[in-house]
Amino acid sequence: LGAAQGLHEAGHLIVAWTRQVKLTSPTILPSQALPYLSFQNRLKTSPKGYADLFDIAFAGPLLGLTTSFLALLYGLQLTTTVDPATAQLLPSIPVGYLTQSALGGTIVDLVLGGGDGILINQDVATQVPLHPVAVGGFFGLIIHALDLVPIGSTDGGRMSQAVLGRVWHLTFSSVVFAVLFFTSFTSDSGLLLGFLLIYSLTQRDMEIPCRNEIDKVELPRAVAALVSWILAALILVPLR
Repeated sequence: LGAAQGLHEAGHLIVAWTRQVKLTSPTILPSQALPYLSFQNRLKTSPKGYADLFDIAFAGPLLGLTTSFLALLYGLQLTTTVDPATAQLLPSIPVGYLTQSALGGTIVDLVLGGGDGILINQDVATQVPLHPVAVGGFFGLIIHALDLVPIGSTDGGRMSQAVLGRVWHLTFSSVVFAVLFFTSFTSDSGLLLGFLLIYSLTQRDMEIPCRNEIDKVELPRAVAALVSWILAALILVPLR
């Protein structure tokens, strides 16, 4: 989990350095349903254009999600190789929490349950022992997916601002916020509601203007943004 977050922040810093953009030091954001919600950093100087803003925002979640996916898969493989005595010492996650992520829960079910829904169809209170690497990977998926939600000045919000422009980003962001707000009442974990609360206090404002807000980003960046948002939705939508 720490490695994924470290690479996430390093991605931001390295790309910002290559674009001659200064960032504030990252600040940890708390969460009651996760080890932490995210790390927040703000732009101290204006990017040259939307392309630079997009690249700075995109680099962090790309590295964080990739690391988390690999950690989850590797951790699940380690889980399948432990002996019964060691399995009793592993940390456990309840089925009800695993099903808060459609993609994450499906991956766990595929590797440990053979994809037949053996794990997911159990009682929500059933504890599933997982190797610590798998636990970190699972939490990492959710944390970095939340960073991709296109609202305000999150990484996803910066990407939205770069692709859509400031006016359309504000509209899109408001629609996404409303959808998440109403969806949060269908979830028992309080994950989305907690995210929206912290977001409203820390990241609701748009980023500082770019020096050139006339030229839009190219199609490949727009496609990357769309794919990222779909992936984030698959991770954050509950499995049941």
